[in-house]
Amino acid sequence: MVGRPLSLLALVFGIFSSACDAGTTSLPPEKGDPTDQGMDTDISADEDLGPTVVEQNGHLHVAEGQLRNEAGEAVQLKGASSMWLNWEEDGYAESLTALRWMRNNWNLKVIRAAMGVEPDNAFLAFPDVAKEQVFQVVDNAIAAGVYVIVDYHAHKAYENQDAAVAFFSEVAEKYAGSPNVIYETFNEPIEIAWPALKQYHEAVVAAIRAKDEEAVIILGTPNYSQNVDLAAQDQVAGTNLMYTLHYYACTHTAWLRQKGDAALANGIALFVTEWGATHADGGLDGIVCADEAQLWDDWMNIRKISWSAWKLDGCTDSSCLLQGGAPKDGGWTNQYLNGHGAFVRGRMQK
Repeated sequence: MVGRPLSLLALVFGIFSSACDAGTTSLPPEKGDPTDQGMDTDISADEDLGPTVVEQNGHLHVAEGQLRNEAGEAVQLKGASSMWLNWEEDGYAESLTALRWMRNNWNLKVIRAAMGVEPDNAFLAFPDVAKEQVFQVVDNAIAAGVYVIVDYHAHKAYENQDAAVAFFSEVAEKYAGSPNVIYETFNEPIEIAWPALKQYHEAVVAAIRAKDEEAVIILGTPNYSQNVDLAAQDQVAGTNLMYTLHYYACTHTAWLRQKGDAALANGIALFVTEWGATHADGGLDGIVCADEAQLWDDWMNIRKISWSAWKLDGCTDSSCLLQGGAPKDGGWTNQYLNGHGAFVRGRMQK
């Protein structure tokens, strides 16, 4: 079994990349962390709580810089991202019972299937295995009545553009017409300027549109999906397109929200497909910056920006939502959560 990787130490603007995790001893959350302790709920995963989020909202679309439902009303989806699926050792993201439990107890409305692309044991090396993992998450989301993001979790996808085009063409054909499925064409691009990245997106969007004319598509932006303001100045042509902004609250502060506001002012729609209340290295120091994370949460709520939090996994670094050894199929009351997990749960439930 391959161990969890260390994050890439990137940096344009001197910022760490938002990558995955490695083990260290977790430290207590920073002072003032509103982790909502005491909100211990455990509704059965099988309990019927009425119409699901997909039944309520149907096919989503993008209009006037906002994600909207079939009735044209602005919607804000809140949910969680899987670990890189090729390193998803505990099976949390692939458990239908866990997904239904999060829907019932945490008010989860979207799950992100982060399909690792470039590592040795990921999609480019074992495409059939990787696709089956994605299909499992998507099929679970359809069964649970929640939305799902098919995330091409790569840093240099433009180096294998044909593989990306073939992947999205196959997935879009398989799920064409499903109201649940949203596509994220490139997680965190690095070492590529927007004009070249835009050409990559145009090729992948065309492949999806050949199979599904209506699905919402989310486009990665330069420098680990931070330079949304640059993308907004030269947008990809098409309908139902959004752009992703990633942040980690200990590292990315008001300056990145200003980039987001500049992008919104140029009329694009944003979806924060990945964020954490930690440092951008995956939370190796165990710190949770709850005060800054709350500023981000307020910023997204005011603008009705949808999000999925990194990451549905059990480990000792602070970007994991769960403590190591948490049960696979839900039932994650306070004893199973770390500070970040409790913070995310509280934001999802509001």
